[in-house]
Amino acid sequence: MTGAGPAAPRRRMPPWRTLSGRVALGAVAGLVAASLLFTAVAIGLIRSEAEDTARAELDRQARAVAGLVSVQAQRAAEQGRAFQAPRIPNLEELAGEGTRLYYVGIPLSPGAEDPTGGLPPAAAAQISEEVLIGEGVQRIEFDPPDAGSAGIIAAAAPVVVAGRYLGAVVMTRPTAEVASNWRDILPPVMLAAGIGLLAAVVLVLWTTRRATRPLRDLETAAGRVAGGDLGTEVVTGGPKELDEVAHAFNAMVRELARRDQLSRDFLMRVTHDLRTPLTAIRGHAAALADGVVPQPEVPRSLGAIEDEAARLDLLVSDLIDLAKLDARRFRLEVGSVEPAAPLLRAHDALATASAAAGVTWERDVPELVGIVTDAARMQQIVANLLDNALRWTPPGGRVVLRARSRPNGGVLITVSDTGPGVPTEEREAVFEPFHSLPAPDGRQGSGLGLAISRQLARALGGDLTVGPAEGGGARFTLVLPREAPDAPAPLGDLAVRSHG
Repeated sequence: MTGAGPAAPRRRMPPWRTLSGRVALGAVAGLVAASLLFTAVAIGLIRSEAEDTARAELDRQARAVAGLVSVQAQRAAEQGRAFQAPRIPNLEELAGEGTRLYYVGIPLSPGAEDPTGGLPPAAAAQISEEVLIGEGVQRIEFDPPDAGSAGIIAAAAPVVVAGRYLGAVVMTRPTAEVASNWRDILPPVMLAAGIGLLAAVVLVLWTTRRATRPLRDLETAAGRVAGGDLGTEVVTGGPKELDEVAHAFNAMVRELARRDQLSRDFLMRVTHDLRTPLTAIRGHAAALADGVVPQPEVPRSLGAIEDEAARLDLLVSDLIDLAKLDARRFRLEVGSVEPAAPLLRAHDALATASAAAGVTWERDVPELVGIVTDAARMQQIVANLLDNALRWTPPGGRVVLRARSRPNGGVLITVSDTGPGVPTEEREAVFEPFHSLPAPDGRQGSGLGLAISRQLARALGGDLTVGPAEGGGARFTLVLPREAPDAPAPLGDLAVRSHG
């Protein structure tokens, strides 16, 4: 693999164009909105509570003054003396700035001086004897006679002497003074909200940066992989979702490294497999051209050239088949087939090689129910399986080809050998392109035969699997349906021509 050149420096993106920036900005915006909402609700609650408290205090003060006036008036009446309604010195210091005291009702004693200064008629008209007697206090609001002044809130409490309602004591306070109470609380509330918002923003930024660090590490690792470093892995152990991405990334890189190594091994094997017959062809051709081959040996040299050319043709055909399968441009010649015929041809083609290898070559292929498939590709699959079994079976071993018609249509074909078998962990890997292990005789194939065979089996609507054979060794099982599909699912848009 050729390493990529040095990566161009990344252009610094504005915060709102990055994931961490967008998460942080979204969180900060949410915090600001929550803080503003909290502040608005808190101010409303504090203001309402402050006003309720101020009004309740004004009610209490009015009731206290009215009770005092009632007691003193009662005593003056019992003693037969005139009662002068008391003044309350330092009223504003005791009851609050702007507080005023009024009396509305029957004069408590003839000629008594009115100590209140006179309640505006608009306010006096709101006082109800029924409300005062029933509830003990009445709240009223009014505007002062002088225009431009703030509104007034008031609490009226009844003056009762000997069970008789005489009038009401009215205490007033400017609305602005009531509101000033909660305004004093506003600055601490705003300060607390600001400090809380600042702390939350810092926490969000820190958490966001920490949470997105695995993504930045993943980006760096991806750049290294793109540059050809297939030993790169990212650290796992972060948040669950990002940890799963990291595990998937590491698995992908390991698979890429494995496939890269397989490709390298394949190129080395193919180079060797191509060079060997080419060297033999060139040697025999040169010897024939130079006339150094005796006349009786010429047919043998020509046969060797033909054999090596056939070997080259087989290898090139495998490469072309694999490329076509991968490119989804493979064509099938589908027609009515008597399954036993291609199976027997594949078996007979390797009979001589099996005898030379000292391997017992058996078959159990009865007459089979006809199917609709590609006979040539069916024979190619079985030939690949038999050739693979022959390479892995030691001298004195046995290879058996069996075939049976399936009850629901189609055919079941097995190729069993007495070789070392296929380990469980390798039973899927043997069907991957370029995957090949050295056979007992030291030879190593191109890693294409089984890969092509499985893809062809699936293109014909069947499948190819491997498992253990009875008594040891491997058993490859080929299943083909009664009729090959018009559009083989694994190969998508393969062009299929149907005959018969």
